[in-house]
Amino acid sequence: MDKNTPVSHLMTKKVIVADLKTKFENALTLFLDYHIYHLPVVFDDKLLGIFSMTDALKFYRSGADVSSFEIEKEMTHEPTTLHMDDTLGKAARILAEANFRTLPVINDEGKVVGILSNKDLVRLLDRKINH
Repeated sequence: MDKNTPVSHLMTKKVIVADLKTKFENALTLFLDYHIYHLPVVFDDKLLGIFSMTDALKFYRSGADVSSFEIEKEMTHEPTTLHMDDTLGKAARILAEANFRTLPVINDEGKVVGILSNKDLVRLLDRKINH
């Protein structure tokens, strides 16, 4: 793989997602059970936003009543995304300059088809320099 390789070759294809009805406790369970830090929020598989572990911590720290949680109010709307044909070079450039660690990957219809994190890129770098 090189910088011109499409992100579809490295992205995680099995994406754990939330929807607008996801409760706070359910989001935490998904983070813990799947060892993830970001949940794309979808409706009909189309990306609406992304809810992160940091978002969860901010909500908890605010002291708000958990029963008042609405993921739509706490998520990042219109997150930066990649198209499945975008390159690893583009992904690396975005993540190197961004204040976030994960990019949802979408297809032509805007449906979430994968997710790419800085950890994926570090694993690729590890394979390249250590094997």
